[in-house]
Amino acid sequence: MIMRTTRTRSSEGLSSEWDVVVIGSGMGGLSAASLLSTDGKKVLVLEAGLHPGGCSSSYTRKGYVFESGATTLVGFDPGQPMKFLEEHTGMHIPRHELNPSMSVWLEDQKPVIRMKDKAEWVDHCISHFGEEKAQRKFWKKSFYVADRVWNISLKNTFFPPAKPSDFFRLALNNSPKDLAILPYMVRSVAQVARSCGITEERFYRFLDEQLIITAQAGATQTPFIFGAAAICYPNSSNFYVPGGLIEMVFTCLDHLESNHGQWLNKQKVVQINQNKQGYRITTDRGLEVQAPIVISNIPLWNMPDITDGQIRDYFHKETVTYSDAWGAFTMGIALTDTLAEGLSLHHQFHLPEGHPYSDWIARSFFVSISMRGDTQRAPEGQRVLNVSTHCSPEKWLGLDQDSYEKMKMKVQEYLFEQVQQRLPGAERAECLQLDAATPRTWEKWVYRKDGRVGGIPQSMKRAVWDWTSPVTPFKGLYLVGDTTYPGQGIPGVTLSGINVYYRIAKDFK
Repeated sequence: MIMRTTRTRSSEGLSSEWDVVVIGSGMGGLSAASLLSTDGKKVLVLEAGLHPGGCSSSYTRKGYVFESGATTLVGFDPGQPMKFLEEHTGMHIPRHELNPSMSVWLEDQKPVIRMKDKAEWVDHCISHFGEEKAQRKFWKKSFYVADRVWNISLKNTFFPPAKPSDFFRLALNNSPKDLAILPYMVRSVAQVARSCGITEERFYRFLDEQLIITAQAGATQTPFIFGAAAICYPNSSNFYVPGGLIEMVFTCLDHLESNHGQWLNKQKVVQINQNKQGYRITTDRGLEVQAPIVISNIPLWNMPDITDGQIRDYFHKETVTYSDAWGAFTMGIALTDTLAEGLSLHHQFHLPEGHPYSDWIARSFFVSISMRGDTQRAPEGQRVLNVSTHCSPEKWLGLDQDSYEKMKMKVQEYLFEQVQQRLPGAERAECLQLDAATPRTWEKWVYRKDGRVGGIPQSMKRAVWDWTSPVTPFKGLYLVGDTTYPGQGIPGVTLSGINVYYRIAKDFK
């Protein structure tokens, strides 16, 4: 199935008129496209790259299937976005449940195991960090707020409010129990933890590194209303997709095309022009299509380059407001399978304070491993690993070519040594394939401006209603993806697609 993306799809005979055009094929855009096509809308998805899926995808290299980045998959429990997507479209995304979801390796080499059962997890956490009374209080509060956040997310598809009628909907849809968590919009994860009596600094380091995966910020900068769901996601059902995440993407695309939709790759949108009929979309291959509705699944930072007039001014203002974001240093590794039996498929490794490349990569890195026996991704007896860590895009983009190549090799060697030394069984493995990518690579590969990935980091300075809305001031132009509310992660961007689906249903009755 992966081989379907090795060729550029032809636009010959393509209709020039569509009900909806989606720019970008990440899970935000594909969620909206799948839902709208289920309702009978004629939807076209345009992808700039060769492979669909953006940051939630896979790619092939020398016979191996690597994920775009090291990542986990949640959101299929009742009341969560992926479950909603399947139920409303009739799709089924192939998957295997994982438990435990991940192992977190502290600097002392003792792994913290993130198991699904909440009571079991709290006992395990106490065994590592102590302070039993404070820990139980903190996790009880975290589970409660996380459950409320999931509960209200799908009820409040018109959030953040864009017009007076949206405020009325919020009042109708929510109970006093829902409103009780609102004060956590202005309290950070660290503040809540300290108010519960937690003083162990090792635990705050643990929180920082867990939050950087999902919230793109640490415990002092992440509001607890977001942070609670972020640190509790390993207690949701976690899944692995055989063949790689691209099989999830293809499930959405197959559904789209079975409902009179279509998708094209290697069609980078270079211009969106508003006209009386809606929008004229032009690609770098000269394709021109018309639609009353356009859904942008590309980052906010890309939008000023493909718009003009008032629309460009609007996006320029948004991008100036949210100018800080992370990049990623990633590696795809193929090894002979000497890994320890019973090893979880996801690992986070803390790096020593002030490690040799602390100016170039973050204080931890994440590793995702292909499931043993997944021969769609690697031959029998071999495994594929994806390694990912945060980094500053500006640092990597500012290097001259020679300095860039040298630093890339040094960081690559350092991280690979860490994997060999710390992932049980990896020290005996033969390395069969290794490729590294930096923000420069991401900019060329998935067309994210300056190689920024993961969305906009959380900040206590930004109120939740200041998030970029999926609704723009321009009729028929909507936004999905990790730079709009509710932010990053596969469940988050899928929720953005669901929200836009409801907005369109209301605006275009």
